[in-house]
Amino acid sequence: MDIQSGNINIFIDQVFNSFKEKGLKIKDYSSLKKVHLNNNESLYLLDLFQNKIIYKKGFFSLLGYDDNIITFEFLFNNFHPDDSEIVHRISKNAILYLIDHPGNDNSQLFITYRHKTKDDTYIKVLNQITVFDVNKNGILKTLLIRLTDITFMDHTDNVNWTFKTDNLNENEFKKIIYKIYHNFFSKREIQVINKISKKLSNKEIGQQLHISEQTVASHRKNIFKKANCHNPEELIVFCKGKGLL
Repeated sequence: MDIQSGNINIFIDQVFNSFKEKGLKIKDYSSLKKVHLNNNESLYLLDLFQNKIIYKKGFFSLLGYDDNIITFEFLFNNFHPDDSEIVHRISKNAILYLIDHPGNDNSQLFITYRHKTKDDTYIKVLNQITVFDVNKNGILKTLLIRLTDITFMDHTDNVNWTFKTDNLNENEFKKIIYKIYHNFFSKREIQVINKISKKLSNKEIGQQLHISEQTVASHRKNIFKKANCHNPEELIVFCKGKGLL
């Protein structure tokens, strides 16, 4: 299954078509109406068989949008531009993993990122994706997605995530997620970044890597330019967010 497309609907269409061939049945999820939400929360249920959101609520208080205009594509198109690509990759690959590994009905994916509100400002949200329903063979059918405004506790720009599922090779999964950043920095630049993260001076870095202080300074300049960062703290956040540290 191709998951490289930037259009999330193309990916969901592919999932839908594969599920359609399996002849899965649709279940009634009206019980979700009883789920209590705080003012800083919303939720929706994504049915991968029907290829659409089949239940949603809480979006007016969270984002300022009426529930009836909320679609999966609408939500994805309103991620912060700097967060969108990596959130897409994480979500797509997690869904693909669950499809390829039936029976992981206790799986959860947590992602924090910035989401645009109706007044064109951004809030930091925690996106909690839970496997809601599987068929008798353990094949994924529906996902319950709960969004929570966490701006009051997280003002950073970085995307953080955790994928909890059975038998996951975390290192291999992260390689897939961060594949596009594999050659972002040279091997020497990565060495310098690791030393910067330990708060070493250019002189100390040069001594440990057996290069001149001037060469270290040149590497540091190029590193900060590539990452569009202005200080070591920003650089470390950037690198951790891209799986480089």
